[in-house]
Amino acid sequence: MNGQGDETGCMIDLVRISKTYLPDIKALQDVSLSIRKGEMIFLTGKSGAGKSTLLRLLSRMEKPTKGVIDVSGIDLNRISPARLQQLRRRIGFAFQDFKLLPDRTVAQNIAMAMEVSYTRTAVIRMRTRKLLQRLGLSDKYHTRTSELSRGEQQRVAIARALSNEPELILADEPTGNLDSETTGMVMDLFRQYNERGATLIIATHDESILRGTSHRVIELREGRIVDGGRGRTPSRTVHP
Repeated sequence: MNGQGDETGCMIDLVRISKTYLPDIKALQDVSLSIRKGEMIFLTGKSGAGKSTLLRLLSRMEKPTKGVIDVSGIDLNRISPARLQQLRRRIGFAFQDFKLLPDRTVAQNIAMAMEVSYTRTAVIRMRTRKLLQRLGLSDKYHTRTSELSRGEQQRVAIARALSNEPELILADEPTGNLDSETTGMVMDLFRQYNERGATLIIATHDESILRGTSHRVIELREGRIVDGGRGRTPSRTVHP
């Protein structure tokens, strides 16, 4: 926790994080975890294991009850509102419930993340069309998101998360409503961003994308890390 996340190659450092919701729901308990810059990891575990809570803490949508969270050398417990706003421009979050504006078009929803970063209009249009093409949604550019299927809405949420070319990508069940072919399309796009240097944390139940992966798979159970091994062959087990 020396504030030198970029120089040491550490993008995320969690030190004994706990999160308790009222009245006494322990979502996370004593979680410690380090993630290298440019790493791609998967969070797995049953519903209620703490995956979504961990992602919300990393984006500072919520604060931990205990512990320290360092993202890119910044202590999230002490970050100022202005610096938090700057940090969030470097984070892409694909929400499980999408959080799209239903009365806006697909293109308008994707553009929002870039507009707050003062991206030029021509660049916004270019990135939007390219992402929609990669995700098989080129014909939905002018369609209101309320008129899309859930699978299409999910892909729009992913496009929005990637549109600002973030350093850190947080994806909560990004393939939950997708068939196998579209899942492969999304994962190929995630891998491309990872190869460019982005750090990815993907929370998922989808065994098809975990099977045979060479990336680290971290299993949560009842708010604790029980497996932090590589791929599906754990190299170590962290006991509560």
